[in-house]
Amino acid sequence: MWVRGVSEAGGPSPGSPGGDFVRVQRVGITIRRHECVLTIAAPRLESVPTLHGLFARIVGDSPGYRWLSKDELPEVLFDPGMDRSEVFIAAAADPVTRTLSLVRGDCQQLVVPFSFFEPSGDGVKPDFSKVRVTDFGRTIALGEYEASADAILYETDPEYRKKVSRERKESEKSFGASLLRLRKQRRLKRKDFPPLSAKTIARIEIGKPHGATLQAIAERLGVSPDEIADY
Repeated sequence: MWVRGVSEAGGPSPGSPGGDFVRVQRVGITIRRHECVLTIAAPRLESVPTLHGLFARIVGDSPGYRWLSKDELPEVLFDPGMDRSEVFIAAAADPVTRTLSLVRGDCQQLVVPFSFFEPSGDGVKPDFSKVRVTDFGRTIALGEYEASADAILYETDPEYRKKVSRERKESEKSFGASLLRLRKQRRLKRKDFPPLSAKTIARIEIGKPHGATLQAIAERLGVSPDEIADY
């Protein structure tokens, strides 16, 4: 279980700089009421009322949530350089209301109707019974169907859309932006650049690699290192 300090105003709680996550082994009476709790494994039904009495917000108190993998989740929660509001760490599909509940890395929740996820260009349809969160929180997989976190947030979060528009004007000619466009043009995923990890590619897409790393990426894309920036 992870606890994140969040004040009622939405900022970090006292004693929790930046609203960072802290892993805890048990809940005691010293836990503050304004903190958010992530229950990676759904708690016992008998304990749910107690948790809601101790904490302002409980995320994951239903077995319906599907979480980011145990290898990727800590990377997202504890990486000081990551903007957790831009990724998802869990998702739950409700076939009755036909909605998908998404949990962002900063504990905020977003509810999106099934109708948002239209069939892809090659005819692949979303299968909401097989929801997964992958790619360090940057992809929502619905069976064979995939939707990127940035596309979902861009369409559903006005503040995120404004932020992206500002950043795009500043960095649309950067190496990382060119790499992202070329990778998508080649229909490659971040995991398709061995021996480089998906996390490494994600970071490079907001920066610029050098040396052997740059050469490995260029070879996988089928271009010279100097050509990447032309895309």
